[in-house]
Amino acid sequence: MTSRRTRVMSKLRVGDLVIRRHRLLKTQGTVLRFDGEDENGASRAWIKWSHPNTLPNPSLEAVDDLELLERTNGAG
Repeated sequence: MTSRRTRVMSKLRVGDLVIRRHRLLKTQGTVLRFDGEDENGASRAWIKWSHPNTLPNPSLEAVDDLELLERTNGAG
């Protein structure tokens, strides 16, 4: 279980474009920074959403609920 989370965490980097996997509307955002783990051990990241009506913005999301859209080259 831990190795899977490690792979997911290492897959995302600061500046990457992501979408939420679990929502009907796949809101796009940018990874701002990583913020440890939640009470269940899932890695978390702060995401700045591109949609102006998404609140809170930025929000703290479980990395397992995010999907990589585009890798950025110069970030982080």
